[in-house]
Amino acid sequence: MSTKPIRVGFIGLSSSGWAVNMLGPSLTQPSMRHLYDLVAVCTRSEASASASAEKQAKEVGHPVKAYHEISSIVADPDIDLIVVSITAKDHKAAVLAAINAGKDFFIEWPAGGRIETTLEIAQAAREKGVKSIVGLQGRHSRFATKVCSQFMVY
Repeated sequence: MSTKPIRVGFIGLSSSGWAVNMLGPSLTQPSMRHLYDLVAVCTRSEASASASAEKQAKEVGHPVKAYHEISSIVADPDIDLIVVSITAKDHKAAVLAAINAGKDFFIEWPAGGRIETTLEIAQAAREKGVKSIVGLQGRHSRFATKVCSQFMVY
């Protein structure tokens, strides 16, 4: 049985920085391409979005759309899942836009920066019936990596 990959739009995937070095490669590695297809990126500026889209297109082997407004990427009918990797204070607006557009989403912890915001996001997702994933950056810290390697915890 063949299934189509989940089409991903990535908010915050610039051409340099944490997201492109830590989260981006997990979506574009060959072993994941049958599950996920990066189809669009969104950054704060048109120039940054274009640079990121060009860089990612080389990784995935097809054109990647460039957006510089969150409202545009979440409205794209060719996107199934929105990844949000921006500063925590900006999470709420981005994720609520994705939820309101009916898009499933991945967000980094802390989801919104405050527990009240996290609960608000969770409630909105439940009400809209979208799926959510919350990822933890801390597991990539030097401390966590060292502890896991010492105790073989993965």
